[in-house]
Amino acid sequence: MSDIILPYHYKEYEWEEPTVEAFLKGLEIWMNQHRRSGKDLLCYCRFLLPSALKRPGTYQYIWPTLKEGRDGFWEGKDEKGKDILDYYTPPGSIIKPDNQDMRLTLRAEGGTSVIQIFGTNQGQYNSLRGKPSNGAVLTEFAYQDPRGFEVISPMILKTKGFLVFNSTPNGNNHFKQRYHIAKNRPDCFAITKTVKDTYDHQGKPLITEEDIQKERDKGKTEDYINQDYYCSFNQGIEGTYLGKQLQIASNEGRIGSFQYDETFPVYTAWDLGVGDFMAIIFYQLIGNRVVIIDYHEATGYSFVYYAKMMKEKDYYYDSHYAPFDIKNREMGAGSNKELRALSRLDKAEEVGITFEPVPKTSFENSVDNARAIMRRCYFNIDNKDVRKLITHLEQWGRTWNDQTQDYTDYEAKNIHKHAGASFRYMATMVMEETHTADYDDSYSDDYKAKCSKYVGL
Repeated sequence: MSDIILPYHYKEYEWEEPTVEAFLKGLEIWMNQHRRSGKDLLCYCRFLLPSALKRPGTYQYIWPTLKEGRDGFWEGKDEKGKDILDYYTPPGSIIKPDNQDMRLTLRAEGGTSVIQIFGTNQGQYNSLRGKPSNGAVLTEFAYQDPRGFEVISPMILKTKGFLVFNSTPNGNNHFKQRYHIAKNRPDCFAITKTVKDTYDHQGKPLITEEDIQKERDKGKTEDYINQDYYCSFNQGIEGTYLGKQLQIASNEGRIGSFQYDETFPVYTAWDLGVGDFMAIIFYQLIGNRVVIIDYHEATGYSFVYYAKMMKEKDYYYDSHYAPFDIKNREMGAGSNKELRALSRLDKAEEVGITFEPVPKTSFENSVDNARAIMRRCYFNIDNKDVRKLITHLEQWGRTWNDQTQDYTDYEAKNIHKHAGASFRYMATMVMEETHTADYDDSYSDDYKAKCSKYVGL
């Protein structure tokens, strides 16, 4: 294959040349670029394909979902209507295209190579397990499940392969965090390109101010425009429930070092989730503050595990809150001597976890509670699990509708909703007690004390 001249039918823009040079030097690439900047075509024509033709091996082109990979690359077209796969791949280099698995077998120098499309969201990242990798491009990484990268990373280390990350921002999530880390690593090349920095081969802007105004005229918000065209990490994430409130919390210094205060008890709010997925927020009520000091999430464990985990944290606990349906009885007794079906409330009680069910309320009301209580929340980012909680809450939001090109009124069913649920339950309990704190003399002293702990009276 030495007679093939690459890139084929492609020439990168002048402003992309430093990125290509960094890749050829063996650096890990982090591209923070605006929408429609051509970053995916660059990744295929200059990184994936030349590597696969030169070095026999296995290469992954990883997207948020398989459908996006099919639409954006496998069956995708460039801006001139050319089929990306056919037009930019040299004739004779493809041995076998597998349409079902979106796998391209190529002739390489001294052997063969494979480039395959993968997704990460909705658990699709599991298909990456056990597969070798000599290099990977993770496209729109801000919208991916980051566990896909965690699966592939050890393989890349073993083969001394390459990694390329490209994305448009999606708020203060895992892409932002790792992008800023990459900026300070000598083995990485991190670059941001907004619409003010990109132009075609004739020097004309790829996206003009007139184009952006058309987006505004279509109803796109400034949040959307700043994020997608000016590569801003600082805007509230479109379609999320708490994105803007978390940004305000950060601006006001409420995301920082707020560690466990032994003079106040710890409360926990649990989402019991589907498939035994647990998300647990640990918080303290200090005056009018709701201080989130810890977070834990896991799946597939019994209450015995969680009882042991909480004991090892060595906090002084007050109350544990769980959704109202924890009282529902399930098939299966606690032992062969017990014929009565037990609820999860009963099972937790048996191992020393006494739950108080959160009062029933609508999803919409609990989201309102979450937004209201955020003004009083402080997050301890000295704890790495609290940082994970923040990432979940920044991404927790509504479902996107491809047909209407807008967010629906329905919660997105993804990995972030469990943390969102535990935060809703926490907020509902704090709001419940806060609202009843306006008591009169008919209330007992014990009840007054219980109310006062929530409002700092």
